[in-house]
Amino acid sequence: MHPHALFIAHPECEELVLKQADYIGSTTGMLNFTKENPATTFIVATESGILHQMEKSSPGKTFIPAPPNNNCACNDCPHMKLNTLEKVYLCLKHELPEVQIDPLLFDDALKPLQRMLEISAKP
Repeated sequence: MHPHALFIAHPECEELVLKQADYIGSTTGMLNFTKENPATTFIVATESGILHQMEKSSPGKTFIPAPPNNNCACNDCPHMKLNTLEKVYLCLKHELPEVQIDPLLFDDALKPLQRMLEISAKP
């Protein structure tokens, strides 16, 4: 339906989705990409909450959530919706729940987090 649209995806999407993407990046990276890219239509595979920010930053462009009908909600993480500011505050205040991570897993898990922060910090 939108042959000229660019397909952008968050790196946490499934591999099959990422293989089809014209751009893969963090939420901030995707926002910057849509602002700087001359394309006018984007199909966005990530949390649907970013669409409002994209529309605000680029009012002349069209942003289509993937899947477009939102009946599936494949692009919305149900676990993220469980987080609230109050829960984050209480977690920080009481330092609970404590999560124990194997040191080898920690080192491997830290690499993509650092990379994502590096990518999102680029102008």
